[in-house]
Amino acid sequence: MMSQRLEGKRAVVTGGGRGIGKAIALAYAREGAQCVVASRRIEDLEETATEAPPGAVHPIVCDVSDGDSVTAMADFVHEKLGGADIIVNNAGIHAAGRFLDIDPETYSQLFEVNVVGIVRVSQAFLNGMIERGSGSIVNIASTAGLFESPGQAPYNASKHGAVGLTRCMALELAASGVTCNAICPGFVDTPMLDGFADLVGAESDELRKQLAKRTPMGRILAPEEIANLAVYLGSDESSGMTGQTMAISNGMRMS
Repeated sequence: MMSQRLEGKRAVVTGGGRGIGKAIALAYAREGAQCVVASRRIEDLEETATEAPPGAVHPIVCDVSDGDSVTAMADFVHEKLGGADIIVNNAGIHAAGRFLDIDPETYSQLFEVNVVGIVRVSQAFLNGMIERGSGSIVNIASTAGLFESPGQAPYNASKHGAVGLTRCMALELAASGVTCNAICPGFVDTPMLDGFADLVGAESDELRKQLAKRTPMGRILAPEEIANLAVYLGSDESSGMTGQTMAISNGMRMS
């Protein structure tokens, strides 16, 4: 039996069909929230809704890189829930390769989703939050937004952008009662990891083993571990915390 820490809350989770976003949406629903999940694949969203408590999760297709699509999603949220108290900006894409081999258009694509997508979705709901004097924005960044690493310059750059954006949003919104924080996961067992394996020409299970060896705790994270932190940040328990970037990385990043 969950503690219902989010009872009465209305949440929006982008990228809510798989991986971290799915785990967050299910955790929110089990903690008493009504949750709209958005992503580009309706099949994944329907699976998330099926696994949640009956009537707690509402799927809608949305591409955060498309302004009209975000507007349509926001209209759906207001019609279905009457607004939002928690926004989880989880939708994200990845790219890997040698810096000299990655074209500028790839950078544009990643920033459009990983940074500008946060802007679009947050701006679609912030006026309502400010009017109510409360709300939580949770941006899913990455430890890649806290340090450098070879072979994924566009991803790291976009996640650094997400971290900087989080801090600026938090500062501007602080007096309104709306908080904004970022979660920076390390290696998490998600479909994105499989995509990364394909990009670098590695076998998925072997890549997981190698990544686990790079962490002090000797393992990679489960999506549910990220969801646990997202529940805290969406709850009233974290009302005094804003502008923070929290690494959860099995000890790989300790600042």
